[in-house]
Amino acid sequence: MAHGGLGEPPDDPEAWTDEQWLAWLAQEDAPAGEEDRPPRLARWRQRPSTHALGAAMLGLRDAIYGHPDDEVVIVRDASGDPPDDDVPVVHLDPDHPERSEVHVRRQRRRREPDGRS
Repeated sequence: MAHGGLGEPPDDPEAWTDEQWLAWLAQEDAPAGEEDRPPRLARWRQRPSTHALGAAMLGLRDAIYGHPDDEVVIVRDASGDPPDDDVPVVHLDPDHPERSEVHVRRQRRRREPDGRS
């Protein structure tokens, strides 16, 4: 790639000084015209319409093949046994464990006549 200025390097590397080599490398690395534009795929990804199209494609995938099973399930250990009045109700789904549920019903605290809990 020949740019204006120094042109192509000589056959004998010792014919140029260090400054000439650095100047030649700088002009070779400098973008020229079309080369400084991002690649076509990068320009395509920057458009808002592509974000909407990508979301639509993911929704279509979920509709056809179902939602992927790689969802994170958060489990928290509780210390101690629950009181007798807070017995949890457990619904286990053996076909889809991620759909299993645990319901804990708590009795509301009764308010004192003076408004305190």
